[in-house]
Amino acid sequence: MIDIAAHEGYPGHHVFNALIEKHLVKERGWLEYSIYNLYSPVSLLAEGSANYGIEVAFPWDERLTFEQEVLFPLAGLNPCAEQYYEIQRILHQLSYADNLIAQQWMDDEIDDEQAIKLLIKYALNSEERAEQRLSFIKHNRAYVMTYNYGQDLVKAYLAEQVKDDSNDALWRAFTALLATPKTASMMVSASSS
Repeated sequence: MIDIAAHEGYPGHHVFNALIEKHLVKERGWLEYSIYNLYSPVSLLAEGSANYGIEVAFPWDERLTFEQEVLFPLAGLNPCAEQYYEIQRILHQLSYADNLIAQQWMDDEIDDEQAIKLLIKYALNSEERAEQRLSFIKHNRAYVMTYNYGQDLVKAYLAEQVKDDSNDALWRAFTALLATPKTASMMVSASSS
């Protein structure tokens, strides 16, 4: 619930698009930002910030407490949130296998059958899920990397911008990033300098 609400709504896509409209379209008159071309460089920031925004909105300790004490019991689940998130952390690391497999498939280095086998072996997908993932890759191509790589890029960039543990400072830096989008190369050079 938290992931979907934060990714799609606040502080995710809804806020990103509202800030783009306010700061870039209305204030600066950059009409090219009034259209969101899904398969464009801005998607790396849009998906990455929507994914990382979950952590901004719900810091780890607060989220874990809320889910263990409220959401998991409401859903009738045994409050095993820590174990669940440890698995999710590992799966996030494995999601980079999707990027490599997608690249190999797009470069015609592997065929559908090989891609499915690799998605099963290295991304721990069932056969049905691997087939669905390949279908997503076929339809969306390089867009598949915007979620994981974008999230890690936004996180690294903001870690460089915010030098203290203040959630207020993180919110300010996060909002500034959404209001003034940067390219991937700008974020990489800022976080590596």
